[in-house]
Amino acid sequence: MKKLFTLIAFFAVSLAYAQDVTVKGTVKDGETGEPLIGANILVKGSLSGTITDLDGNYSITTAPESTLVFSFIGYGTKEVVIGSKTTIDVALSGSELDEVVVVGYGTQKKQNLTGAVGTLNTEDIGSQSVTSAANALQGRVSGVQIIQGSAQPGNDNPTIQIRGVGTVRSSISGQNSDSAPLVLVDGVQSTLNDVHPNDIESFSVLKDASSAAIYGARAANGVILVTTKRGKTGKPKVSLNSYIAFQNATATPSMLSPYNFALLKNEAQTNTGRAELYSQEELELFQNGNDPMYNSGGSFFDEGYRKGAPLQNHYFSVTGGTDYVKYMFSVGFQDQEGIVIETDSKRYNFRSNVDVKISEKFRTGFNISGSYTNSNEPNYNNYGVTQLIRDMIRYAPLNPYRYENGYISMGNVDLAGRTSNAIHPIGLAKYGGDDNTKFYRATPNLYVEFEPIKELVLKANGSVYVQDRKQSFFRNKMTVSDGESVFTSNGLGEYRETDLLSTTSTFELTARYNKTFGKSTLGGLAGYTNQAYRQDFLSAANEGYNSDLLTELDVASLNPSVGGNATEWALQSYFGRITYDYEEKYLAEFNVRYDGSSRFGENNRFGTFPSFSVGWNMAKEAFMSQLSNVNELKLRASWGQLGNQNIGNYPSIATVNLDQPYVFGNSLVAGAASRALANPDVKWETTETTDIGMDLTILDYKLSLTADYYNRKSKNVLLSPPVVATLGNLSPPVQNQGEVQNKGYEFSLNYYGNIGSEFQYSLSGNWSHNDNTVLKLDSEFLSANKVLTKEGYPINSFYGHVVTGLFQSEAEAQDAETYGAQPGGSLVGAGDYIYEDTDGNGIVDASDRVIIGDPNIRNTYGMTLTVDYKGFNFRVMFQGVLGRDVENGVYGTDGLRGFSNLTNLYLDRWTPENTDTDVPRVATGYKYNTSLFVGPAISPAILDASYLRMKHIELGYTFPHEMVEKIGFSNLRVYIAGQNLLTITKFADGFDPEDASTFNNVNDSYPQAKTVSMGVNISF
Repeated sequence: MKKLFTLIAFFAVSLAYAQDVTVKGTVKDGETGEPLIGANILVKGSLSGTITDLDGNYSITTAPESTLVFSFIGYGTKEVVIGSKTTIDVALSGSELDEVVVVGYGTQKKQNLTGAVGTLNTEDIGSQSVTSAANALQGRVSGVQIIQGSAQPGNDNPTIQIRGVGTVRSSISGQNSDSAPLVLVDGVQSTLNDVHPNDIESFSVLKDASSAAIYGARAANGVILVTTKRGKTGKPKVSLNSYIAFQNATATPSMLSPYNFALLKNEAQTNTGRAELYSQEELELFQNGNDPMYNSGGSFFDEGYRKGAPLQNHYFSVTGGTDYVKYMFSVGFQDQEGIVIETDSKRYNFRSNVDVKISEKFRTGFNISGSYTNSNEPNYNNYGVTQLIRDMIRYAPLNPYRYENGYISMGNVDLAGRTSNAIHPIGLAKYGGDDNTKFYRATPNLYVEFEPIKELVLKANGSVYVQDRKQSFFRNKMTVSDGESVFTSNGLGEYRETDLLSTTSTFELTARYNKTFGKSTLGGLAGYTNQAYRQDFLSAANEGYNSDLLTELDVASLNPSVGGNATEWALQSYFGRITYDYEEKYLAEFNVRYDGSSRFGENNRFGTFPSFSVGWNMAKEAFMSQLSNVNELKLRASWGQLGNQNIGNYPSIATVNLDQPYVFGNSLVAGAASRALANPDVKWETTETTDIGMDLTILDYKLSLTADYYNRKSKNVLLSPPVVATLGNLSPPVQNQGEVQNKGYEFSLNYYGNIGSEFQYSLSGNWSHNDNTVLKLDSEFLSANKVLTKEGYPINSFYGHVVTGLFQSEAEAQDAETYGAQPGGSLVGAGDYIYEDTDGNGIVDASDRVIIGDPNIRNTYGMTLTVDYKGFNFRVMFQGVLGRDVENGVYGTDGLRGFSNLTNLYLDRWTPENTDTDVPRVATGYKYNTSLFVGPAISPAILDASYLRMKHIELGYTFPHEMVEKIGFSNLRVYIAGQNLLTITKFADGFDPEDASTFNNVNDSYPQAKTVSMGVNISF
């Protein structure tokens, strides 16, 4: 009976809740009493709502237990519980503007910020079908440089830089962790790949030393703070966001056809005094394609790139809570087939955020998140998918995929000695084995807060970040044919497993205090943190597999091997912050952090990193009162220092390699030896930043402008200079030498407007400029014979020969008095490059090499337009780069050495009949006109990778609340969107300028994705 009564009561309450009420009212300016046109009224916890008309009136129908949220641009928000009310009038005031920004170890009012902090809320992103949270930042926050570079499933990690590259220890591509920002998700060090994009509430980017100094040694390259969604008081809200998408390559290389390759190969042979390889009859066979031995079936990309590769993403969340317990649970699933064959990935995410109010003084919370990714790519002769893409570009398409005997091709008996004997790239990708990566991540986080007295909060926070990356590599023996014979190739049948487990544990204690004294507000923060990291690596391999059906380690017995190692480091820190404001008019902040790192020796283990900043909100001065349209005019200035400890784990200690055999008594015996030089006096690299900024808001908060100028210097730069050969095969010690400067400016502009009561729009844009210069360096660094780091120039500048044109006759080519003795000597002929004799000594040699390109991004920008009208919403976002040089890795006629292909660019090569061109003649075995793989670089191979791209476009429709509530929903929205659909660039035809690789960048890059998606957002 009791159960029956409970059930009846439940249905009675549910029926009462189901009976919606209509609420009407007016929204006005609290100071002037004027009606606010286009003010938003939203049902809290849902996406349903309405806006006010020309008289400030509104009407909305919803459940009586609902809470209405009233807001308007430039005004504070108000929340009102409906209850029994049918009329609710609200007055909003601009003085209530109280936007809160997440900063280090806390939050601040945006109007009180004195540092350079960029923010982005998820509602500003829209329904962009991003596979990584980092993509959402691209083009939306000034000072942040993001190059996606790849759409490889499970491996689309973009390159992220904040205000340039500050350390010489960056790789020649400028993309390693030494120049990457610190990423914190809900205060826990993580990566942007660890968080599902739909879980994110907001981003905060700490760009200057003042805002980032609270993180000290970890913040030299800036900080990205990610705040995830949390539960709110109210009944449970269930949300489902799903989309399906179809991907194509943004650009596909256009390579020479079999006929054109054979034609140019003959020409390249005769240009260097060699005999033609292909007869006229064979050229005709290549051209008509009737003979299967001369018909490759077209470009490798026709079979190597999928068309419309599917991508699906599903996200489910539940949020809600009471005054004592608030919760948020979410799960996500993504299934992506790659554009390149044999690549795919599945990813599973989960998150649980629970906050508990135990009493008025005690609060606690437990967050746990995790992900599992399972990705595949072809083994491809143990080189992976990048080698497949490289070979689809480089290999001449002279062999069919399969011969008539059914076997994958490897060479061609009819073209013996005139074709590559490598396995057909598509066949090797499909049947040569596969590489699998399983990535497990988990982050449990527990915190406890205690408020012993009002305005003083003590907090203890502990977290563990665990990553386990398991990889397996299988190289399969293959049966192949040259069209006549059948044989086995591709190794013995090899299998290898690796496991990389890393754990980062963090414990933090903080005390926060805020107190208002009359017109002054004083805030303080003090804290202690301890962070420990350990990485364990294990590998095992075996050979002799006769089948790909069983690939366990015990199946084979040839050449078994094992290996493993472990590394550790620790960081201990004390930090503090003091903030002060007077009437929110005069603002000041001071930060300091004292870091100790195990990576440094005892003499220099600890470093102190201070910062301060000030601000003056002129709009609050009495002399500004006549300018009623100026809502905020704040001037900011800051200075601070940050540290960098990215130098490896043991640079101050001499390490010993125990696997160092030597000869003793005519026998090889086990031994040990030092393989690296240590520097016990190595100390912190210090980054010092000065920033001057302005925040302006006018026209009743409709138009806002933020501008910053910064000067960032990295001193005592950590690097490893080469050692003299007499010291043996030793790794060089890490030393402090050098100084690097990044200076530039940033602008962000936003405008919010409306036409009438139902048409709302917004425009936003940002521009960033950065100049990178090495101010001091004890010795130059030349990498790959083409990349130079030198005083007075940007880090990793291109270094090589300047080409001024093409020789138009044999006489010109031999005119040493006019052009200087060219390095090719008598082989140089008409149609070859003219190398500039830069030092004027009459000879062109290595001393004539100069800086010919800057790989660092000089300018980035983004523009976004949004429009809302009667449930329809439209969004388009453009993003671009202006000023970035990259090397064309497939450039040069030496590509015709052996049987490497060229792009269709060489159909416009120099010939006696085609002299009006900048493409040199073709020549076999001739490196004079090339910059392929080996240096030095030449100026025609250095390309401008500037571009303007329609990064995102979206059209959606939100169904009226009255309609969707009949089917039990509180919100229903459908949309169609596109990504990377349009690109304007002068980059190499068939290649994408937005590539993470700077050197040889168009040689082996996984293609970017051009995506069309369709999705739905449902709440109930």
